Amino acid sequence: MILQRFINRHIPGLRILPVSMKHYVPGILLDAKKLHLMGHCRDLLPEEPEASWVVHHSEASIVYGMIAASRKLGGGAHVLGVISLSGRLSDDLRIRIDISDIRGAYLGINQLQLHPKINNLRRTDRWGRWRQANGRFVVLESFYACRFEATFYKKNQLISRAELDQMTRINIHGNLKYLWKADKTLVIANNNEVPFGVRGFVV
Repeated sequence: MILQRFINRHIPGLRILPVSMKHYVPGILLDAKKLHLMGHCRDLLPEEPEASWVVHHSEASIVYGMIAASRKLGGGAHVLGVISLSGRLSDDLRIRIDISDIRGAYLGINQLQLHPKINNLRRTDRWGRWRQANGRFVVLESFYACRFEATFYKKNQLISRAELDQMTRINIHGNLKYLWKADKTLVIANNNEVPFGVRGFVV
């Protein structure tokens, strides 16, 4: 199945992160348009028990089979929040991703509990914490490509790691473990630190 079709069917409302990091966890506040990190809900609701902000990770993959994605690569490109490339890349360089494991993380408090408490700040602290929350995107869930394989193509021909190294610098974020299989396929496994998308609500 194609990644976007999988998201539309199984994770409706998911927002793909243009840039990600391990700090993008449930409970944070993002700019609603550019999805930049703006803070955390615990700063808005300091009286809320710490248990509300505990992040729980799902124990099983929501993927059955394989999810595929393919895209052109340009300088500074980010892929699934995990891979980034830098340098001058030719227009005909593409990446193919095959994802076999997607898992999520979620808060100890849900929207029905959290949203009214944030809205109440409009009455109790209109010029302080409400201004920090108003219009922000509250992350309730984050999603991780826990295991996937990446292959790179130039002019529709599979290229090796050595050939890729001549064209660009590839970076793996989050200090994740990875390996190259047969010098052709980049394998990422056990990623539960750097999400590729989030879901939540706008205050």
